[in-house]
Amino acid sequence: MGGTLRNITISRNGTGWHVSFGVATGAEPAPPLDRPGCGVDFGVAASAYVSTEERPRLMPRTLSTSEQARLKHLEQKKARQIAYAKKHQGGRYSNRLRRTIEQIAKIEARQANRRRDFTHKLTTDLAKNHGYVGIEDLSVRNMTKSAKGTAEQPGSKVRAKAGLNRSVLDNCPGERRRQLDYKCRMYGSELRVVPAFHTSNTCGNPDCGRVDPKSRPGCGRVFVCVHCGFEDDADHNAAVEIHSRARRTGGSVINSTRRRPSASSPGQVRRRMRETQPPVPGGNGNRSR
Repeated sequence: MGGTLRNITISRNGTGWHVSFGVATGAEPAPPLDRPGCGVDFGVAASAYVSTEERPRLMPRTLSTSEQARLKHLEQKKARQIAYAKKHQGGRYSNRLRRTIEQIAKIEARQANRRRDFTHKLTTDLAKNHGYVGIEDLSVRNMTKSAKGTAEQPGSKVRAKAGLNRSVLDNCPGERRRQLDYKCRMYGSELRVVPAFHTSNTCGNPDCGRVDPKSRPGCGRVFVCVHCGFEDDADHNAAVEIHSRARRTGGSVINSTRRRPSASSPGQVRRRMRETQPPVPGGNGNRSR
């Protein structure tokens, strides 16, 4: 298999069983690419807008109109069958319900495969054809928080926010960053992550660079600087600003917004050690500190 086999993962989805092999090939990072860099703005209306290109890269629809209607019908059918099972069968799933679940899983697996295909093609092209790739330091967890609120303080525009969350997750910015991280090393480019603050409100004109939310009223698709009159597509203007920050700073992120796992306190470590240690033979289970 081209190296030392380290692990094997067996998984199953709606299309069948799959086996993946983890192999340590010992490959070294590729030499640096002698090519210009770029900045990329990942969005919803435009899946990816590269600063050096004139048109956005749009992800094709992951489900056709008929597939979306079919999925909605199956989900409603599943809800009815589960309600019937709870009322008349003590919660036991029937064979018909299991077939409905399998049909839903098959459509969702097809959707995930199409999304994954576009993501791999996008990240591979960016890593192979640029000396460095600048992206924003996004916190997807915070971006896709629910707007439902609580019973005492219910949220507003919950359905609209839920639709926006689905669109953000459908473009999977976190997975794109993960793929760019290892593909840039594989092809000799560099991933440069820059702060995301005010990239959408900063003028991309090198002679201006002013930050003003009025230049993009209502988060529209057109950016018009209120100071110098510079006009551009809003997503392309953000990509140009990301490229400028990546070129100036080299991708050093300060005050990152990404969530990181916190370190365990000494008390938590000692408590886990006590819980995992076997009891003393002949003892009562108590330990002296």
